[in-house]
Order: sequence, then C-alpha cells, then structure tokens
Amino acid sequence: MTTPSEESIDLDRRTARRGELRNVIAMAVPVVITTSSRALMDVADYVMITNLDSTDAQAAMLPAQMIMWCYIVLGLGIVSLVNTFASQSMGRKKWHDCSAFAWQGIYVSAIVGVIGVAARPLLPAIIAWLGHDESVRTLELAYANVALLTVGPTLSAAALGWFFIGIHRPWVTMWSVIEANVVNVVVSLVLIFGLLGFEPLGIAGAAWGTFVGVVYRTLRLLLTMTTPAMNRQYGSRQTWRPNWPKMKDLFRTGLPCGLHWISEVLAWTLFVSVLIGHKFGTAHLVATNTVWQFLRLSFMPSAGVGNALTALVGKSIGAGDPERAIRETRIAAVITLIYMGGIGLIYAVFRRELIMLFNNDPEVVDIGASIMICAAVFQLFDALGITYVSALRGDIGGHRRRRVGLDDRRIIDQRDIGNTHRGHRRKDDRRNHRFLLHLEFLQLAKD
Repeated sequence: MTTPSEESIDLDRRTARRGELRNVIAMAVPVVITTSSRALMDVADYVMITNLDSTDAQAAMLPAQMIMWCYIVLGLGIVSLVNTFASQSMGRKKWHDCSAFAWQGIYVSAIVGVIGVAARPLLPAIIAWLGHDESVRTLELAYANVALLTVGPTLSAAALGWFFIGIHRPWVTMWSVIEANVVNVVVSLVLIFGLLGFEPLGIAGAAWGTFVGVVYRTLRLLLTMTTPAMNRQYGSRQTWRPNWPKMKDLFRTGLPCGLHWISEVLAWTLFVSVLIGHKFGTAHLVATNTVWQFLRLSFMPSAGVGNALTALVGKSIGAGDPERAIRETRIAAVITLIYMGGIGLIYAVFRRELIMLFNNDPEVVDIGASIMICAAVFQLFDALGITYVSALRGDIGGHRRRRVGLDDRRIIDQRDIGNTHRGHRRKDDRRNHRFLLHLEFLQLAKD
C-alpha cells in the first residue's frame, strides 16, 4: 500500500515525464522542418526539372548534387557543433558564449566556401571520370558549377540555424527555411523555364534558385541574431570577433563528425554515380535518383529529431542533469522508430505508385520499385543510428571530449576538460558516466 507522500512523488514524476515528452516534440517539430529545408530545395528542383523535355536532367541532377554534398558535409559536420556548444552554454547560463559560437561557425563557413569555389576548375575532370553519357555530363557540369557557389551560404545559414536551435528558439530558423524554400521555388521556376522575359537556363536555373534561397536565409537569420533584443541577452553584436579557442573547439569536435558524414555520402556517390551510372546506364540512374528523393523525405525528418535531441541533451548536460538526457533520448528513439517504421511500410506497399509520381517509363518504374524494397528494410536501423549518435553529439565537449567515429561508435579521449567543469562534484561525474554507459549499451545493441 502506497502512502500519500509516495503517491504525490509518483504524480510529480509522471508530470515531469509528460513535460519532457512535450519538450522533445516542441523542439522536434520546427527542427524537423529546418533540417529538411536544404534537401527540400533539392527535391523541389528535381520535381521542376521533370517537366523538361529530356530525361537527361533527371539523370544528371543527383550525381551533380552528390559531388557538392561530398564536400559540403565536411563543413556541415563542423558547424553543426554550434548547436551543441550553444545549448551547453545556455545550460550553464553563459549567454554570450552562445552567440560567440555562432559567429565562429560563420567564419568556418566562409573558409570552407572559399575553398569550394576555388575547387570549381576540378569539376570537368571529376564529372568526366564518372563516365556518364555526354549529354548527361554536360548537364551535370552546368548544375555543379553553380552548386559549389552555394556551399558558403548554406553553411552560414546552417551555423546560424544551429545557434537558434541551441538556445531553444527553433521557430526562428523554421520560418527562415520556409521563406527560403518559397524564394527557391519562385526563382527556379523563372530561371529554369525562362519566365518573365529571362532566358531559360534549364537545370542550371534550378541551381541558381537554390543559391538565391540560401543567401536569403543567411541574411534573414543574421539580421535576427543581431536585433537589439537578441543583443541584450546574448551580446550578439559584441561577440563577432574571431575567437580561436572557440573556433578550435568547433574544428576539433566537428571535424570527425564531418569526416563521418563524408564517408557516408562518398560511398553513396560512388555507388550511384560510378557503379550504377557507368555500369548500368541512364534508366537505372534515373530510377536511383528518384528513390533518393524519397529517402530524403524519410531520413531528413529523423535527422531533425536528432538535431533537436542534440540541443536538449546539450542543455541537460550543461545543467548537470544527465538523467534527463537519458530520458529525452529514449523519447526521441521512440519517435524516430515510429516515423521511419511507418515510412518503410509505405515504401514497401506503394513502391511502384511512388516511382510513377516522377516517371512513367516502365523500365524506370520496375527498377525503382525494386530499390524501394531495399530502402524500406533499412529504415528502422537508420532511425536508431541517427538517434543515438545525435544524443552523443549533445554531450561532445561536456564532461569529456568525445568524437563520433566513422562506424557510429565513439572514440573517447581520456583527457578531462577540467577548465570546463572545475568544481563538479564526484556525484555529477558518476551521473555523466552513467549517461555514457547507457548510450554505449544502446549503440552496441543497435549494432
């Protein structure tokens, strides 16, 4: 028989759990929209170019995009840590550090963007190496030449977006991506098809639309971050100077994450652009590109939940409450499993109908339907991987320095970051270690 005091404790505990569930959902919804934004731009471009006379543009877009993404994910891995450091600084009530990390993310983005532009002369050789048909290679080069110009603005917008997510204001960045996608669609329509008196640019017009969209988003977020209200709380107009220690933190902890993402994107690029495009031909390439558009709609929302989880875990760790971080991770895991499990079922049941939304060629439909089965199978595994890696990223640089390795496991550097957590009691140490052991067990179970 429980006493009234025990019943009161149980009621308080249940109320707290419901509050944590609401927090995860409230963070996840706008972050899902935000995380999916850049991919949605690419999907919108793909939908528009399906209305061109030739299917060569459909075959060319994904390889050209993957060339760009093979490079851009390195920078995304680095600037994504703005989320972690901003949320941890918020948890420790070091408000000015939040905006300082955002500015360092912008500087990192500028460096990566300049290098990307300088690498444009390499594109003809890279695209020729892929060995696609001449008509496809011409379109790939036209798109990739413009796509590399989007690297700097895309990364800057991402860094600023992570800042707002890290300080738990995800709705700001959500509205910025909605507006940017509208800008992208309008500009792309005008430039692809030559509306309003402009010369039709075809696939290159889609790339220019994306460029304008990401530049708009960057400026929108930068203006918001430097408003008087934001400056009063976060000192965003005072923390703009380059800060090497903070920039070094981003590089040190974010570079392994970027290398991890490069390994995944590069493997997919080689598989799609070289093995399929070179060995099997244009029909297989179009089918694979079409399936890829649907895959973005499944894993990008889950990545958004993961990014929200990173911010939540970061704040909990910064506040010295790793037990709450564990509970938030469990909630996020359930959400991603339900979502991606449902998406996998849809892929399996409606695989032919989904392919036919983009292409009615019987050969393309048959090939794409087979690929959809493979996509349906790995959805649940992808959900678990995204969730637990994201949780660990929320604790990067918290009590010990951690890096996400190339095989989704953590390489834990045993050097304590004493200057970050001086004065923490041994009880806090044990709780942080329990958080790590919990996630490690779940990760091993997933593997």
